[in-house]
Amino acid sequence: MYRLLLVYHPCNESIDEILKKFEVEIWKEKHGKQCFARILLQAEKSEEVINALERHFSKYDSFRIIILPVEAKIPREGDEKEKKEKEKERLSTEEIYEDLTEEAKLSSSYLALVILAAITASIGILYNNVAIIIGSMVIAPLLAPNMALALAATLADPKLAKQSMTTSFAGYIAAISTGLVFGLLFKNEISIQNLGHLYLLLAFSAGIAGAISITKGVVETLVGVMVAVALLPPIVAAGILLGQGSFLKAIGSFLVFSINVVGINLAAILTFLTQGISPRTWWEKKKAKKTSWLFLTIWLLIMLVLVILIYFYERM
Repeated sequence: MYRLLLVYHPCNESIDEILKKFEVEIWKEKHGKQCFARILLQAEKSEEVINALERHFSKYDSFRIIILPVEAKIPREGDEKEKKEKEKERLSTEEIYEDLTEEAKLSSSYLALVILAAITASIGILYNNVAIIIGSMVIAPLLAPNMALALAATLADPKLAKQSMTTSFAGYIAAISTGLVFGLLFKNEISIQNLGHLYLLLAFSAGIAGAISITKGVVETLVGVMVAVALLPPIVAAGILLGQGSFLKAIGSFLVFSINVVGINLAAILTFLTQGISPRTWWEKKKAKKTSWLFLTIWLLIMLVLVILIYFYERM
């Protein structure tokens, strides 16, 4: 797999000197004092080249890099080599950041989808219909905000952390409020599973799958369903039980939801770190490393508290 970089830079400094140590194909144009270069390179090398260009040219206001995916290249290289390159490929940190920043924005369409998903889940839970509950998970847009929060912890980005937390909390409030309304209106008894520790395994699996899907740029729909499995039914069930006045059962559902949120974020941070997601400069990397460990410690402490609470809850 390949990327095409469109680079705008001042002509008073040569781009060839920066790129000579990289295996790239380059086409150059000159327009007065501004130069334009098209750089074709393997996708897994794109982040290293982008960082090198940014270090050199970021002092110029006219400097720009536009990153484009390449669907095909002629002449084609051997199928085996292409397959190996595709297996190794991950998106650059810049691409991942841009994707998640856009997808994790709080918007009316995001809230509408959460409410529609919560309505569908409420009906499925009240009538104990698994097919309807699964349908609600397809709608729920809960993947991006959780992955954005994990990425913010990995990169030590407070702006992205604030944005993703705001979006997540707004979605959770919308979901539990929808369940609460259904609980006030309908008194159908709903079946609640024992908490168990397999929920934590589900959360970890969802977090790892979500992070890998983001870094690899693969279709996220099915992974989003997996994340919604861990989050949507328990928080909607908590709202329904609150509306019905079953406060003790509601606490159990909320504990399941809470430990799943922690597990997803913990697993996603670890996956981003193992995938080599990090800031560009050494001082940013140093700060990000401290922040990542801080978040991991906080999530682990919260998880420990939740595990203890679940232990005592199951024995009540």
